[in-house]
Amino acid sequence: MTRRRAAAGLLAADAVLHVFWLTGATWPFPDRRALSFAVLGFQAPFTPPVLTGLAVLLLAAAAALWHGQRHITTVVAIAAAAQVPLRVAWAAGFGSHTAGALFWWLNLLLYLPLCTFLAIAARTRRWHWLVPVAVAAAIAATAYFYQPGTDRYPTAEGGSHFVDTRVARFHYLREGEGPPLVLLPGGTASTFAWRPQLQALSAGHTVYVVDLPGQGYTEVHDRHFAYDLPSMEAAISAFLDAEHLTRVDLAGHSWSGGWALSFAQSHPGRVARLVLLASSGLDLPDTPSWELLKLPVIGELATDFAFDHAGVRAAVAELFVHKNLATPAVIEAMWRPLTNRENLRSVYALERGLDWRRTQRRMPATTQPALIVWGAQNTTLPAWQASRFAALMPHTQVHVLDGCGHAITLDCPDQVSALMRTFLS
Repeated sequence: MTRRRAAAGLLAADAVLHVFWLTGATWPFPDRRALSFAVLGFQAPFTPPVLTGLAVLLLAAAAALWHGQRHITTVVAIAAAAQVPLRVAWAAGFGSHTAGALFWWLNLLLYLPLCTFLAIAARTRRWHWLVPVAVAAAIAATAYFYQPGTDRYPTAEGGSHFVDTRVARFHYLREGEGPPLVLLPGGTASTFAWRPQLQALSAGHTVYVVDLPGQGYTEVHDRHFAYDLPSMEAAISAFLDAEHLTRVDLAGHSWSGGWALSFAQSHPGRVARLVLLASSGLDLPDTPSWELLKLPVIGELATDFAFDHAGVRAAVAELFVHKNLATPAVIEAMWRPLTNRENLRSVYALERGLDWRRTQRRMPATTQPALIVWGAQNTTLPAWQASRFAALMPHTQVHVLDGCGHAITLDCPDQVSALMRTFLS
């Protein structure tokens, strides 16, 4: 009885804290994003409807525990017990690195002990908390220890170059002569995605196509590399320094458009012009399937099981309007690097770590001329976002291409190359 009522008091105190956050306060954290990462370990909408529902649920559970209602008490025990092995895994360092050091300490010193206490205090029969512990432990083991068949792909693309830095051993392609132009592949893609533009633009530029950490054939040296905007900026800087490139034109697609934009904003003297193709950078939710990757455990399981050959083949087809261009060679080029464990891990780590508030906030002060190109049939980042970039950034040219999807460099290569050639001339 005493333990159950102590547990009820803890749940009631948690409910009061949620009511406090309902006022708009985020104490003891600076904003809602920081609050979400500290409390949950991932970004969640700390909005009034969500907070109200949680507060009501916590108060109801507290009342049920206080009065010894057996069925509700069992539910509380199961919910608390199921978290214990997951929180043990996070305390051991599995999966919590993207949440930050604060969550790791709070989980170790507060959340894990509280969940353990609630599971023990609320239980009525031993199996009520041992069974969910076993199930949750199996889920955690699968999420953090299961590894799909990996392939270290010893042979990179023809014409490949490599350069070692403290961040990574960068894989890149280089062709042509003239002013330097650096092309960053989008998200889970690699250098193959820029092949048409590499050939088309090398007549007037020295064109570099570089895989950043988590992409293609680049091997990360820093085992604690944080897949966030400052880290991706540092990776771009490390590559430019290694190649002795002081000032370049910089282009990126999708996620890498956001990385290029962030680098240009932080290092305006190193970027002359920007090309952003179907680019991230706005503080907006992603598609639901990508938002799910932000959730601990779910993100790990999704990348392990959904990014197999069949899953990649289906996903790639959705990026093209011209389905005939989503060839087996393109699918193979997309899938093969994702058999590397680090590249696979980077998918959910980037989804959790990229804070686009940083780029959107700095857009009005972005000084470089920028070419913005979008596919009208883009189902990943809708085409209306192009006009939002134009409204926020002072020096932009915007083109929305009909009959083009998200994989715009491959879906509409000639149009993209022509626009880039004109802009960069």
